[in-house]
Amino acid sequence: MGKSIGNEEISEQELRTLNEPAENQDLIAFPEWTEYRKKNGLDPLGMQNSSVNLYQSLLPGISNVTLRMRYYGLYAWLAQRYAKEIGDTDPNNWKRHVRRAEALYALVATHHGGEPGVAGTDWATRTLEEAPDDTIDFKEAAEPGSEAYYLKQAWGAFGAAYRSQLFDIGIFDRSDDHEIPLPSKDLGEGLAQAFEHSLGSRAELYFRLIKLGSVNHDELDELAPLLPSRIARESTEQKFYEAILLSRASAPSSGALARKLSILLILKVADFLEREPRADEVRWVLYAGHDQQGNILSLDDPSLEAQRSRWWVYHANDLCHIAHEALLKFTLDTLGDYPSGLGMERLIGRCAQHILSEISPVPETWSALLEGLEPASNAFDASDPDSEVSLTNEIIRAGRDDARICTPETAAKAVRLLAILHRRIDLVGADLTEPLGGFNPDAFRSLLSETRFLDRHREAPFGQTIERVLEERVIRRHLWVALRKLRHQGDYTFLIESDDGKLRLREKDGPVFTNPRLGPAITFLKDIGLLGNTGLTEAGREAIYS
Repeated sequence: MGKSIGNEEISEQELRTLNEPAENQDLIAFPEWTEYRKKNGLDPLGMQNSSVNLYQSLLPGISNVTLRMRYYGLYAWLAQRYAKEIGDTDPNNWKRHVRRAEALYALVATHHGGEPGVAGTDWATRTLEEAPDDTIDFKEAAEPGSEAYYLKQAWGAFGAAYRSQLFDIGIFDRSDDHEIPLPSKDLGEGLAQAFEHSLGSRAELYFRLIKLGSVNHDELDELAPLLPSRIARESTEQKFYEAILLSRASAPSSGALARKLSILLILKVADFLEREPRADEVRWVLYAGHDQQGNILSLDDPSLEAQRSRWWVYHANDLCHIAHEALLKFTLDTLGDYPSGLGMERLIGRCAQHILSEISPVPETWSALLEGLEPASNAFDASDPDSEVSLTNEIIRAGRDDARICTPETAAKAVRLLAILHRRIDLVGADLTEPLGGFNPDAFRSLLSETRFLDRHREAPFGQTIERVLEERVIRRHLWVALRKLRHQGDYTFLIESDDGKLRLREKDGPVFTNPRLGPAITFLKDIGLLGNTGLTEAGREAIYS
């Protein structure tokens, strides 16, 4: 089940980090479309992939780089129009049309002041500023293999982000005879026609300009209704998008049902908060069941409660790997004080000693620590220093490089976060086997594997348990993951190197949240008019209460 270690979906490699303290997470991080992020060090403990697999199942059909809903209609229309008017099954010709459509879309968006989430706007800004006359030629920038590209990715935003989701949702079907995608009979063709109907005569203009490869300013003015923010309310196109997200009439597949339930939860949280929620707020409210002021989220729907439980497991799993990655950062920072290196035993001993010095009183066993814990009544209460959100914010501030140091106090908070998670699972009787039990325990570490490890050492001396966590779940785990990446992917991602019986620091890494597609989902809901800056719109309220 899932992907190999270090091979997360493209969004996890290309997004600017969303993993700052919660107060800084109110902006969507858009992709660095023209650059690929360095993959070295990604998921250094092989724990993030279990979270990625969870959120992929919770919000299928949306990814972290499918940033605007209207691209779904644009590609459906383009595929339908290409089949009717071009019909060439050469993939390179289809690629050329895709790239020209995207380049022209970027020019339209930039000409009208720019909109976030449109691929190629950096190129479009330069091109419009530097155009010698009224005519802007985009043929060369869109030509496959061109050095003057609007986007470096061979298949543009279509290949890098949207193609897989179009098939996942069922907007596209595969042909038995060629590689060119076709709109599916009902959803794909219906969405394509609705998109064209919304544009009217401008659809003809748009396709003509795609074939021509150039555009003038008057034509860019005329194409304004194409913008992703211009989906007409109550239009057939808008209703298609709403059906994709909510599938109110039916949810024919498990993926459609999961997407529907997660989208409804986002809308419920928006109604609960009485404003547009940030992505990080959605995950914390679904985990805690409260807002930060302690108000209780009431869903009154067993299917939504069940979906919230799945999001609870996802978020708890994320907190688990954040705690382990903080211990990794502490280990790396400690090792950095010894340029000549330290033996494994000495490094573990020093790290454990420093952590224990911050815990008072030191419990006899892990079991004794759990018995003395009373998790916060509201895990999202930032005013409670022992809540999960407070501990996590402190841990994240330890950073991932030399700019900040993970102190023994922070490492001790990571241990406490692990214990609180373990204790909360015991108290609520959370079932981790169904969502996490299918992962290969070697390739995928998760909240389930780590709590089982701690269960096996409940009655061991507490200091010994901390040492075993540091050695087996952090240091040796990282070395195993890095070796696997080297063997299977050719990536050298070792943060620690072993030489002549000593461990030496090579690079640093640290705690980081995964990004569960909530930001794009919120933007989609705004695009189709179900969410606004002040929260639920009347259409959004109708969607969840009708």
